[in-house]
Amino acid sequence: MIIVQQKPLERIFEMTGNLENLLIVGCDGCAAIVQAGGEKQAEILKKLLEMHRKLGGRNGSKIKAISILRQCDRQIAASSLHPLIGEYDAIISLGCGVGVQTLADLYSNKIIIPANDTMFIGMHDTKEGKFYEMCRACGDCILFETGGICPITRCAKSLLNGPCGGQASGKCEVGGGKSDCAWILIYNRLKERNKLDLFKKFRIPRDYRISEHPRELPGETIGAIAKKKEEAKEEVIGGAFKREAYSELMKQIREGKFVFTGELEPVKTTNLHEVIEGAKILKGHVVAANVTDNPTSFGYMNALVPSYMIQREVGLEAVYQMTARDRNRLALLSDVLAAGALGIRNILVLTGDHTTVGDTPESMPVFDLDSATFTYMMRKVIDEGVDLKGNKIEEPPKFNIGIAGAPNADPLEAEILKIERKVKLGVDFIQTQCVYSIEQAKRFLDAVEYLKTPVLIGVAPFKSRAMMNWMIKFVPGIKVSEDVEHRLRRAREKSKEAFREENVEIFGELVREIRKTTSAAGIHMMAIGFEWIVPKIIEMSGTA
Repeated sequence: MIIVQQKPLERIFEMTGNLENLLIVGCDGCAAIVQAGGEKQAEILKKLLEMHRKLGGRNGSKIKAISILRQCDRQIAASSLHPLIGEYDAIISLGCGVGVQTLADLYSNKIIIPANDTMFIGMHDTKEGKFYEMCRACGDCILFETGGICPITRCAKSLLNGPCGGQASGKCEVGGGKSDCAWILIYNRLKERNKLDLFKKFRIPRDYRISEHPRELPGETIGAIAKKKEEAKEEVIGGAFKREAYSELMKQIREGKFVFTGELEPVKTTNLHEVIEGAKILKGHVVAANVTDNPTSFGYMNALVPSYMIQREVGLEAVYQMTARDRNRLALLSDVLAAGALGIRNILVLTGDHTTVGDTPESMPVFDLDSATFTYMMRKVIDEGVDLKGNKIEEPPKFNIGIAGAPNADPLEAEILKIERKVKLGVDFIQTQCVYSIEQAKRFLDAVEYLKTPVLIGVAPFKSRAMMNWMIKFVPGIKVSEDVEHRLRRAREKSKEAFREENVEIFGELVREIRKTTSAAGIHMMAIGFEWIVPKIIEMSGTA
C-alpha cells in the first residue's frame, strides 16, 4: 500500500506558475483509497486552481481533470493520456512518486508536477517480472525540481546536490560504470526543458525525522506528519560574508602568488614515518599539503592526525580532506571542531567515492551530507558560530574551505553548474582532478572564470607505467593525451630512469604553460609515494 498526501496549495500554485494549459491526472489506485488522488480530488484541485487564477486576473487558462486506473502502469497511463496529452503544457499528477516518474518517463517533453508527497510504501507481492525502486517515500518530494527523476532512489549516494566526481561519460562508478548517473539524467532532462535554473538550486540537508523508521501511519497521524515536516524545514541564510584568509595558503593566493600544494596519503598503518618524510621533502616547495581521507574508499588512518602531525613535526601547513561518505553530520561536526582545536586552517570538502569501489565494498555508505550541504554546514560554523540546527559553538573554529573540480567531466556544463552551486554557498578555493594537457586546463578555467574563485589545477605525474595504465582504466574522468602516453611508454622502454626524467620534462612543461597562459591561481601536485619528483618538476617549470 502507498500512502500519499497533497502538498500545500501554495506550493502547487507556485509550481504551476505561468503555465496555462494544465491536465490534472488523478490515480484510482492507492492515492484514491487514501482520498488524496482520485477523481473527486482531481476535480476539487481543478476548481481551486481555476478560482486562484480568476482571483489573479487570469481567465484564459485551460484546466482539465481526469482520473486513470493506475498511474504506475505504463500501458494504462499511455492509453488513457495519449489522446489528450498534446493539448496541455503540463501534467499535474495526483499519484505517488512512482506514478509521477512513470508519467515523466512516458512524456519526457512535458512538465510533470507532483501534487502529492509520498509518505509510505507497503509491500506488493508478485512473482513475475523485474521491479526497480523508484520512490523511497522520503516525505519531501522534489521531482518537480529534478525533471521527474528521483535522486534519492536512483543515485547510488542519494545526493541532493549532484553529480559527484564518480561519474564518467554519464555512467555511475558503482557497478562498474554500467548504470546511468541519475544526476546526469536529471541534467539532460532539465536542459531539454530549458530549466537548468532548477539544476543549480541548492537543497538543504534532509530531515530524516520525516522518514524515520520504524514508521507507523494510522490515518489520524497523516496531518501530524505534514506539520512535523513543515516544522523540520530550514531557511537557507542569504547574504554574502566577507571571508578572511585564515591560512597561509589563502594569504598567498590573495597576495597574487602562484602557489603550489602537494598531497600526502596515510595508509593502512599506525606508522606515520612515510607521511612525515614526504612532508619534509615537500616543505619549501609547496605552501600546503593535502592529506587524503580514505581515498577511493580504502580504509586508511583518519586524515586528522597526520594533518596535525605534519604541521607540528615538519612545519608544513595541511589541507585536511574530509569526505561525507563515512560520517553523518554529527561525526563531521566533531571532526571539524577537533581540527580547529589542533590548528588546522584548510579543509577540502568532498562527497567521497562510493564504498563499493574500495577495499571494504560490503560496508554501508553514509552520505548524510554531500559536498554542497557539507559546505553549507561549514559556512554556518565559520561565519555564524553555530551548527546546522543553530546551536551555538563556543570559540568556533576558522577555516578556509576548498572544493574539488573535475576538468574532464562529461558533460562539463553539469560539473560547472554543480561548482557554481557550492561557490554561491561560500568557497575559498578549488583544487581540480589531474589534467594531462594545457587544453584540458584552459577549457575548465574558461568555464569557471565567471565564478571568480581561485583554481589550483591538479597535476599528477606517473610513478610507473603500471600506475599510468591503472589510472587510465579505472579512475573516472582521467584523460591522458596520446602524446603524453606515447612519450612515457617510449621512455619506459629505455629504462626506469628515462621514464622518471620524461615525467619531469612533460609535467614541467605543462606547469610552465599553465602558469604562462592561464588564469590558474596555482598547481596542486599529486605525487603520492614519490614526493621527490615535485621539486624537480617545479624547477623544470621555472615557476619556483
